[in-house]
Amino acid sequence: MSTQEKPKENAAEYTPLEMPDTVPGANATDFPEINEFLKNMKLRGSMFGFQKEDVYEKMQKMNSMYQSRFQQLRDQLRGQLKQIRRQQQEELAGLKEGFEKERGELKLSLEQKDKEYKEQLLALKQAQAGAESRLEQERAELQARFEQEKEEWERKLEQERKDAQAQLEKEQNEAGRRLGEELVRARAQIRRELEEEQQEEAAQRDRELAIIKEEMDRLIERLHMLKSKISEAAGVEQAG
Repeated sequence: MSTQEKPKENAAEYTPLEMPDTVPGANATDFPEINEFLKNMKLRGSMFGFQKEDVYEKMQKMNSMYQSRFQQLRDQLRGQLKQIRRQQQEELAGLKEGFEKERGELKLSLEQKDKEYKEQLLALKQAQAGAESRLEQERAELQARFEQEKEEWERKLEQERKDAQAQLEKEQNEAGRRLGEELVRARAQIRRELEEEQQEEAAQRDRELAIIKEEMDRLIERLHMLKSKISEAAGVEQAG
């Protein structure tokens, strides 16, 4: 090795490399400025090897370069960590915003469905109340119609009875002018005919009243079945 002394290198003249806050990709493992320093380093010789002070100075400078590089790497890592934290915070804020938006939309959807269900239930109850009211009104009208027809039949029968009685009295008065046997036969014949006519009319009236009663019973039964179906539909809707 050459023993010529080289000008003393000044460690203060070293300028650290400017590093960005973040470096994409893997961290660098090569230190070109340190490699260049080692390549060009010249140690001053002495009689028994190298000068201790010069060796110490070079080691101090190389240590300073390593420390500077390590500090740059630490700054670089800090910058990367800050960027990662910012990205994570932004992603977290985005996720939170999306969650709040979805929760709000779900809440609005549930409120809308609840409102629609309540409206449907109210409409069903109103329809049921209207149907019950109509059924009650129709039942009352049928009952009133039945009572009215019954009264009319009773008045008609009473009038026919009075007419028959009057006719009988008239015939009896006329028959009084006839002979005794003829009067007896005529009276008996009239009585039989009147009784048969009354029996026939009574039978006809009973048949007509029975038909009217059967029709009313069937109609009332249908009304009850319709009311039961409406109640069952309302129960199913409330259970759902």
